[in-house]
Amino acid sequence: MKKIILALIILSTVNLLAQKSFEKKTNVIGFGADLGIYNYTSTIRTYSVSNTDKAANKMLSLQYERGVLNWLGVGAKILISDYFTETDSITHKKPSVQALDATILVNAHFVRVKYVDMFAGFNIGYSTLNWEARDQFVSKAQGGGLVYDLHLQPRFYFGKHIGMSVNLGYVNYNYQGLDFTNIVTNLPGILDLKGGGVNFGIGLQGKF
Repeated sequence: MKKIILALIILSTVNLLAQKSFEKKTNVIGFGADLGIYNYTSTIRTYSVSNTDKAANKMLSLQYERGVLNWLGVGAKILISDYFTETDSITHKKPSVQALDATILVNAHFVRVKYVDMFAGFNIGYSTLNWEARDQFVSKAQGGGLVYDLHLQPRFYFGKHIGMSVNLGYVNYNYQGLDFTNIVTNLPGILDLKGGGVNFGIGLQGKF
């Protein structure tokens, strides 16, 4: 009897390990909600003035990934960011800072058992920024630049198709030549904004 039970346990374990959460031709669509904490350096070229500040934002993302090999997935991701801001003490207006990222993604899946899929990867693409400054010096700044991230993410499945994920990553933005107008002098200027930090959050995904 003991031998039969042992054999059943071994067969169940082998069967569990044989069923993969990700493999070639797997398709995954995911929706995520993240928070980001960054350090940014802003440089106004016109006056050669630089400043370093902390920033934080909340993000919503939609991504698609397809398995091109049993362990390798590629796809695309769209992410909308909304930065936390404070009301200006002089104008009493609250700035609005939003970004839209469009990137390609590459993931290497190193744990692929039935209900768990863990991978590391990177995203790279282009980000557009719209900064409605509303302070005493600058009205707004807008433009775009390079964005990339490095991430580690486990996915957990509740069945064959639906699951949740946890995201941890480092992201870097490099906005060059953002156009803005100085309210005081009414002259155009150029702003460079670059920096990065940590993203973390959760998501839901469907696999088919």
